[in-house]
Amino acid sequence: MKCFSDLSIVIPVGPNDCSWQNLLNELLPFGDEVEIIISACQSQPARFKFANNVKWLQSNQGRAVQQNGGAELGTRKIIWFLHADSQLSEGIVNIVRQFIGTSTYDVGYFRLQFADDGPNQTQMNAWAANIRSRYFGLPFGDQGFIMAKDIFNRMDGFDQAVLVGEDLDFVVRLKGKGINLQELPGNLTTSSRRYQQSGWLLTTIRHIWLTCLLTRQAKQRLATQLGKVEK
Repeated sequence: MKCFSDLSIVIPVGPNDCSWQNLLNELLPFGDEVEIIISACQSQPARFKFANNVKWLQSNQGRAVQQNGGAELGTRKIIWFLHADSQLSEGIVNIVRQFIGTSTYDVGYFRLQFADDGPNQTQMNAWAANIRSRYFGLPFGDQGFIMAKDIFNRMDGFDQAVLVGEDLDFVVRLKGKGINLQELPGNLTTSSRRYQQSGWLLTTIRHIWLTCLLTRQAKQRLATQLGKVEK
């Protein structure tokens, strides 16, 4: 599909994470025109056979570092950042094709939903996340940021000094530059196992607290940066 020759998909992979293998299968409908970059903090598995359009980048650990490295390696005009455990909804191929064809100045993201591998209450978390994204303009990285590489470069990528919340920091800086965030009409499903492991209520409270804290810190960093520029 010709428009996908403009698309690089960057997938950061954490230690001992094999979920990227399922994601590669989900990306097969995009065809071999798309460029897929797996940015992992581990060496390439010797026995796994990759298609010609898939590149493996061994990187230092850290989601910001890994995503920046994958973006730098990418050769296409559009970058789509996908978490390794993402599952794609039906119709997402056409949604991405339309976005590439019609919008190069927005940053797109998808609606979030949780897989059924955790508590049923996580559907409320997904609802709240989508409200936060749509009305407060604060989507998270597991909602699959997609943008022109020119925009990514203009933002100087993800801040590698931000060890937690690099996605929120990036979004706050986008808004500071006046770049529009566009909700795309499709879902990305992510695992809800962490809610099962640590308990739904405790995990939810922790995420709410972290979201408030990290957003405030990102806004403070932005204000400091803007103050230095004005001086």
